[in-house]
Amino acid sequence: MLKNTALSSLLLRIISLVIGISCQRAPQKVCNPPCLHGAPCIEGFCQCPLPYEGSSCEEDARRHFVGTWEGRRRCDGTRSGLRYEVWKDSLLLYLRIRGSFYAEKEETLQMRILDPYQLYFPPQILRDTPLWLSGYAERRRDSLFFVLQVQGGIHQVDTCLWDLKRR
Repeated sequence: MLKNTALSSLLLRIISLVIGISCQRAPQKVCNPPCLHGAPCIEGFCQCPLPYEGSSCEEDARRHFVGTWEGRRRCDGTRSGLRYEVWKDSLLLYLRIRGSFYAEKEETLQMRILDPYQLYFPPQILRDTPLWLSGYAERRRDSLFFVLQVQGGIHQVDTCLWDLKRR
């Protein structure tokens, strides 16, 4: 009986030691400075929601796109020089195209930011035309590259490429 008591006591000590070790938590990493804009802190790093970036989500990533841009457009073999302005309103970005686009009109397009380097143009109809477009833009250093598909009529699709530089 003494052996059983000693064995039981030893067994209880081992179990309490294992339970004590398994219940100890590793210290949680904290974001310093704290995360902004409701971003969660995971493993000491802020997980920034769009359109924010930076170590504590303090920077608006749309700033990379806002400004005046100039460049060339090529749509299935035709070229033209255009001027573009990008501005932000709430969480959306807008692109104003001045110059010959279709029918010598000024056009404003809506864009959504995907990350600090990419924009998405949701499908939208060009004003006063039967045409609609959609596509993407990518920022590389001081340049913007757009790929838009312009559609209209029956099965007519033009792919337009833009290469723009910040003015």
